[in-house]
Amino acid sequence: MPEWVHLPDKYMASATPYIACPGCDLLLNKIHSSSGRKLFCPRCETVIYQKKTNSITKVLAISTAGLLIYIPAIFMPLLTIHAMGMKQSGSIFDAFLSFYHQQYYLVTILLFLTSILFPLVRLSILFSVSLQLKIRLYSKSLFFLFRTANYLDEWGMVDVYLIALIVSIIKIHKMATLEFDIGFFCFVFLVFMTRATTSALEPEIFWSALDELKQSSTKTIKQ
Repeated sequence: MPEWVHLPDKYMASATPYIACPGCDLLLNKIHSSSGRKLFCPRCETVIYQKKTNSITKVLAISTAGLLIYIPAIFMPLLTIHAMGMKQSGSIFDAFLSFYHQQYYLVTILLFLTSILFPLVRLSILFSVSLQLKIRLYSKSLFFLFRTANYLDEWGMVDVYLIALIVSIIKIHKMATLEFDIGFFCFVFLVFMTRATTSALEPEIFWSALDELKQSSTKTIKQ
């Protein structure tokens, strides 16, 4: 059985002195840049690193907006379709229920996880982590929560659902009269908020802030 060993804090600064270019895999010495500046690879000119300004504050604001708009985006009707004297409307949650009642269980599970559950969990985690960093409130779960948020970024697919919705609108707009409901605009806003959190998130800033908060909390307890 392998033995797991935790390195002391003094080794953390020198643990990763290099950085690999995502474009050509060139190994470079890791340097720190000021906020707002980009570091380019000298071989392929790919952007290697860009330190974002006020990342924690931006993520807190964007995740708050996303959580506020989440309920109307998921549960309010997106579209009302008028065709042959009939009218029908539905929300994302109605689509989830429809697939379930038609016994498309795999599609139901995928829709629930990628378009309903994972976006909510990720926004909630980012809100919680960024808020605790802002108010300097440390808890042991912060590191696990932030790792989980980074992992869920690959699985939240509300933008894919929006693309599918737009394609459906293009296909049926000549056969029926479409009325955009408030849920559609809320859902578009939710998609932008989920993408904006990814754009504003600077993992290195968060990890450094988490480590600093942990060390200050440890010193407070010792005193």
